Amino acid sequence: MIAALKFLHIAGLASWSAALVALPLLMRAHGGAGNQRQYARFRLITHIGYIGFATPAALATIIAGTGLIFAARVFEPWLLLKLSFVAAMVLVHAWIGHLIQRSGEERRSHWRAAPLAALLMVLPLIAAIVALALVKPDLGWIFTSLIPDQFLSPRRGAS
Repeated sequence: MIAALKFLHIAGLASWSAALVALPLLMRAHGGAGNQRQYARFRLITHIGYIGFATPAALATIIAGTGLIFAARVFEPWLLLKLSFVAAMVLVHAWIGHLIQRSGEERRSHWRAAPLAALLMVLPLIAAIVALALVKPDLGWIFTSLIPDQFLSPRRGAS
């Protein structure tokens, strides 16, 4: 079961990451839509890419990852850091969705820098998530140096 969850998690992360890289690139190319037909095609591709591919991949990644945490009983400090990067990736995902929705409402090119900013935000997040998952660094020293000992151990009489 753990192997299946790992496979789903890795496949989902690869798909989600690919979508979060491709969608800003597609949006950046949006400014070159010369006529209504090209614009309608762009809108259809970005909408289907976001709703039909990126969001299901994100959900599959998060659901499989959550299942993997509990199935493999991984409760390490590096995982907390990885989950914070995943949360940031979810925020960028939502922002890209907002940009796609906004591109259907206004056909101006004054916001063409926003997809590039989204791309520049998501690439380091993907790299950090993959690096933390592969290296699994020992970050216990952060918790022991910043959090007092009484918060890290059970109280007397607690079961």
